[in-house]
Amino acid sequence: MSLVSPPDPRRWKALAFVGLAQLMVVLDGTVVNIALPSAQHELGFSDADRQWVVTAYALPFGALLLFGGRLADRLGRKRAFQVGVIGFALASALGAASADTGMLLGARALQGCFGALLAPSALSLVTVTFTEPKERAKAFGIWGSIAGGGAAVGLMLGGLLTQYLSWRWTLLVNVFFAVVAAGGAAVTVREPVRHANDERLDFLGIGLVTGGLGSLVYGLSRAESDGWSAHVTVGLLAGAGVALVLFVIVEAVSKAPLLPLRVVWNRDRGGAYLALGLAIVGMFGAFLFLTYYLQSVSGMSPIRSGAAFLPMVGGMLVGATQISARLMTRVRPRFLMPPGFLVGAGGMVALTRITPDSPYHTWVLPGTIALGLGMGCAFMPAMNVATGGVDARDAGVASAMVNTSQQVGGAIGTALLSTLALSSTRRYAQAHPDAAPHTQAMVHGFITAFWWAAGLLAAAAVVAFVLISFRVKPMVTVPEADAGARAEEVPPPLPDEVPVTSVNPWYGDGFEILVQGRVRDRDGAPMPRSVITAVSPQGRQVGRSHSADDGAYQLFLPHQGTYVLIVAAEGREPEASTVTARERSLGHDIVLAERGRLAVSVRSADGAPLPGATLMLTDAEGELITTRRTAEDGTHTFRDLPLGRLALAVAASGHRPVALTVGVDGHGTARASVELTPAARLVGTVRAWSTDSPLADARVILMDGAGNVVATADSDPEGTYAFADLAAGDYTLIASGYPPVASAVRIDGRADSRHDVLLGHPDR
Repeated sequence: MSLVSPPDPRRWKALAFVGLAQLMVVLDGTVVNIALPSAQHELGFSDADRQWVVTAYALPFGALLLFGGRLADRLGRKRAFQVGVIGFALASALGAASADTGMLLGARALQGCFGALLAPSALSLVTVTFTEPKERAKAFGIWGSIAGGGAAVGLMLGGLLTQYLSWRWTLLVNVFFAVVAAGGAAVTVREPVRHANDERLDFLGIGLVTGGLGSLVYGLSRAESDGWSAHVTVGLLAGAGVALVLFVIVEAVSKAPLLPLRVVWNRDRGGAYLALGLAIVGMFGAFLFLTYYLQSVSGMSPIRSGAAFLPMVGGMLVGATQISARLMTRVRPRFLMPPGFLVGAGGMVALTRITPDSPYHTWVLPGTIALGLGMGCAFMPAMNVATGGVDARDAGVASAMVNTSQQVGGAIGTALLSTLALSSTRRYAQAHPDAAPHTQAMVHGFITAFWWAAGLLAAAAVVAFVLISFRVKPMVTVPEADAGARAEEVPPPLPDEVPVTSVNPWYGDGFEILVQGRVRDRDGAPMPRSVITAVSPQGRQVGRSHSADDGAYQLFLPHQGTYVLIVAAEGREPEASTVTARERSLGHDIVLAERGRLAVSVRSADGAPLPGATLMLTDAEGELITTRRTAEDGTHTFRDLPLGRLALAVAASGHRPVALTVGVDGHGTARASVELTPAARLVGTVRAWSTDSPLADARVILMDGAGNVVATADSDPEGTYAFADLAAGDYTLIASGYPPVASAVRIDGRADSRHDVLLGHPDR
């Protein structure tokens, strides 16, 4: 028998293996950096080609992430994850075996391609696996630690492998990560039921976004070497801008867009993507210039410089798992993300105090701890907002946008802050031609980059505070009779907003607050003809509305304040939610849970369906809910059941009854398959040994193989006894009344069994 009873008990093990694969992708962006001098010496590539070892990975990664996210949605997240892990491992092995520069760059490009498939499928698996708020907060805390700390771990691991083994091991180590991640995920990851997706791929959108992001990353890389005003740089960046603008236009009119604009047009998610991108720009400055400072200025070895980032990793872990995970279910992201970004900005400000002779513990240590702590607090709610509230079919694309914002932000950070630092170093050296040693000029450039990074983190805090947790005001269509009375200008709506076509019958045209949104089920399908009722804190009804065919509704509230919205629809559990109205308009989407459905299939031991079987459902208190019988095919579907855990009992003539617990929720139809085994009978007669006459009132006891009493019976006046509803097996039968007699009895379950007993008189 089988039944649906979420959540998956293996979900935390699955998170460990999926997180390991994500760690492999994240740290590979930095693990090779420390190994570059050794690789350059062995393969003999020039200083100009050295940056391409990093860029060859970031270029296809950033450009193909959206394509990878859509493939994950189309082909299945688990399948895309497995392909990405295996492909990433093979590309890493190819890079470790590189015989020349071209082979190494090609392998790095392949890593980026498979990483673009792996990263969004991994994050979308986490998104759809953890749906309970507290568990989701904890899972994203772990994920945020991986995403934020992976780059720093890569720097440390790169130093260890390069110093004690070879630069090739910085690539070969991915094979070991991939084997563990792929094997573990194959056993533990269970992707939720996915609706078939037959939409065609948006190849025009793929070409535009790939070309646009590719030109952007390549142009930023060229800006570092050729300068921002170089014709090649300007042409690439201008081409990137044109391609990305065309991409937005194409996605707005496409029937099957690569990036549905509803994913990024949402104010919360768009703000999260922008804030993440700005923060990553600043963080890459910390990784890049701290590495230069620790090795080139302070003279640390690769291992020591990698270990110097450990406090940052520790701060990220504490911030994500101990602070953000605990507060995310109680504090809105708008009040959780900005403080995290500001603490990170404070860490950057501390790094601006460094000098060529500064000890590590004076400014670098507190600065890195603050940076890690702040990013750990901010990253988890940012990722939760960026991937939350999307339809299941868009989970992969939303996850890809998170990684795209990080990769593009990293490329911008590397190019922008490098240019600013080098320009500042050059100006300082020109202003102090005799007095300033080279290290002093270099440190001055680092400080300039740290100031810019602090400003970018502060900008991320402002973006998070202003954009997240607020919705853009929709356009209010005022009835013509009221146009003269209220002629103020109202901002235009987003594409997924709905215009107002009705007014509040309780307050006429004196409304102040408009609430509108959509009523959907848990699969994202619209719920038409739902009734939405607004109730004031005093318990008075202040408004009522109905949803349209597309699930859209509009409701007017009399004034600012807090209200309870009660939503009901046929065949669904009612939903009550609280809305706080502070502005002229408010967006509020509602998800209605379906009242439970349970499909039961009853079969006999030989697999044949059992029609006419009686199905009985009781609730947790033991009260009978309903009784039904199976159809000719042995099945029956219960509808409109209460949600929760119910007891199902099944009985059929000639079979042993079965009872089991089933979990019924609003996510779909729960299913239970029940197999009934034949019910055997044991009958016999108790007779006197000497006269062979029946003995009445003899006590007969039946015990199973473990010595447990199964049943007892007294023989009737004809000496007959009977036991019904027995399972096949070996039993012991004890008859008493005269000296007791014990007999071994075997019941095969295919027919009635018979066993007669002879009892002797004690005098004989």
